[in-house]
Amino acid sequence: MNSDSSKYFCPRLLDYLVIAGCRYPNGNNQMSQTPELLRRYPLEDHKDFPLPNDVIFFCQPEGCISVGPRRMSLRETTSFVFTLTEKDSGLVRYGICINFYRPFEKRAHAPSGEAWQKVDKSATGSSHSVETLSSSECDKPRSPSRARKKSRVRNNTLTSLCIVSHHPFFSTFRECLFILRRLIEACHDRSCVRRVGGSKATVRDTVWGVLTGQTSDNISSLVMHEVKEIETWILRLLSAPVPVPGKTRVETAKWLTRRTCDPAAAGSIPNHDAC
Repeated sequence: MNSDSSKYFCPRLLDYLVIAGCRYPNGNNQMSQTPELLRRYPLEDHKDFPLPNDVIFFCQPEGCISVGPRRMSLRETTSFVFTLTEKDSGLVRYGICINFYRPFEKRAHAPSGEAWQKVDKSATGSSHSVETLSSSECDKPRSPSRARKKSRVRNNTLTSLCIVSHHPFFSTFRECLFILRRLIEACHDRSCVRRVGGSKATVRDTVWGVLTGQTSDNISSLVMHEVKEIETWILRLLSAPVPVPGKTRVETAKWLTRRTCDPAAAGSIPNHDAC
């Protein structure tokens, strides 16, 4: 690292927070898709450091993978750190990323007059037997709610939450991402449960749908309220001040949502070389 980079001190605690994955997962088991930048905060680039286009490929180096409904073990969260080094200046930025599989619903189109398949082999990639309904069972009338339930297949798609920063507060930033994931899922579930009359949400009219860019013109006020809560939390985190090297310590708990009971995450910078 040259002398210029060692003297540089970034005035921002966080540069960017991004969500990466696939806007429209194909639903095929273990089929990799090119990851996309689904959402970013802030929307505009910093003048001294534009958001690198290849961040999404660092988040998902093997591509965005969708898995079937029986691969629930793959929904465990993994975390890692990568570095982004500027060739000219030698400045190093850090990417702190967590990857997990979030569920999404895929419509299963069954031809009329044929037996319904309970489990699709192509969706699970397993050798489990396929359970079908007999012709007599197929002839039985199904209630609309039962038919809707049967026509949905819950798959899972790889999703990334990533913080890009000049400062190597790895454990603090990782904990913030874990909290953010729990917050998003809580808001998503709450908005689905509170729907008037118990009506089901479409994929685009959900919290995850909005955050991943599957927007429509008919987003409910309830969903938008939850999204606003999440984005307020993110903007608070982005506005957190940078500790003065060797002098101050920043407690980030005041920027975390009041709905979480997580202990305070803290960070301090001993000197300029820690940037």
